[in-house]
This record gives sequence, C-alpha cells and structure tokens, in this order.
Amino acid sequence: MKTLLILSLFYFLGFSSMVDEKEKVSQAVQEFAKAVVEADESKFLKLLSDDLVYGHSNGSVQDKNAFIAEIISLTPFDYLAVDVENQEITISGNVAVVTHIYVATAENKAMEKVNIRIGNMMVWVKSKSTWKLLSRQAYRLPQ
Repeated sequence: MKTLLILSLFYFLGFSSMVDEKEKVSQAVQEFAKAVVEADESKFLKLLSDDLVYGHSNGSVQDKNAFIAEIISLTPFDYLAVDVENQEITISGNVAVVTHIYVATAENKAMEKVNIRIGNMMVWVKSKSTWKLLSRQAYRLPQ
C-alpha cells in the first residue's frame, strides 16, 4: 500500500509538471501572437531562438532577423488581430511541438482588410526556464 501511494505521488507530480509546462508553452504562443500584432521587436528577441527557421505557407523561409524585420516593417501586412484555434501541445523533454489553426486579420499596403486562416506547426525549445520558438511551418488548409 505504501509503495502504491509513493508511486501515485510521483505520477501526480510528473503529470502536474507536464501540465505546468504545457501552460507555459501556451503562454509563449499567446505572447508570440501579441508580439505579431504589436510588431514588437523586443518581445521577439525574447521569444525567438537565434537559430529560428520560420516557414510560411507560400513556401518562403526566413531566419530570425528576416522574420523580425518583415513584421516590424508592417510589410506585407499590418496585423490587427491574431488568434489560434484547435491548439494541441506535445512535450518531449525540452522540446514542445504545437499545432493549431492560425487565424489573423490584417491590412495590406492598400489598407484592405485581409483574413488569414492557415495551419501551423511550431517547435519550441526550453532554454533554461524559458520557451523559445525554434521553428515554425505554416501550410494552406483545404478549401
């Protein structure tokens, strides 16, 4: 009985820790979305790995500096709102894989509203106690 109780306690603590980490990753994803809307370079510097590989749904790929430069230049879009739907988070060691539907409203240079809805997979890596975006690949959803 004592052994069962000890094993249950270890299981609960491990499960609780996993839930806490998933919440931290979810918060990082929300901070990333907020940084996109705010075009906030300082937030990106905290959230993005120096080794970032950022894949767009059109096939283009950017490194950290190119991605940040594009977002803060408000080109091709000035993001007004970004949200995620159907998010799932899987953690393995210090790596988290996040999948979701990325939903955004933006304005293009002609000041026309653009609605964006794409699939998204992100890979986050834990560095010390902080989750940083290492890789992202977006993909078009079936119509």
